[in-house]
Amino acid sequence: MNDTKTPGRLDPKTTDATAAAIILGCSTQDIGPCVRCQGLTARYGRQAQSICPACRAKEPA
Repeated sequence: MNDTKTPGRLDPKTTDATAAAIILGCSTQDIGPCVRCQGLTARYGRQAQSICPACRAKEPA
């Protein structure tokens, strides 16, 4: 099942922090690497998630 609301992996080589912040709904200061795939995620701040939405979507329910 593919959830269209879950973004794919945000590659730090092709996605800047501003674009990632808009997609993830956080500040650019909150952007950091996912601990699993090293893609961009809201790693810091109130919405902190050490695992990006793409990796969380792959987890079994």
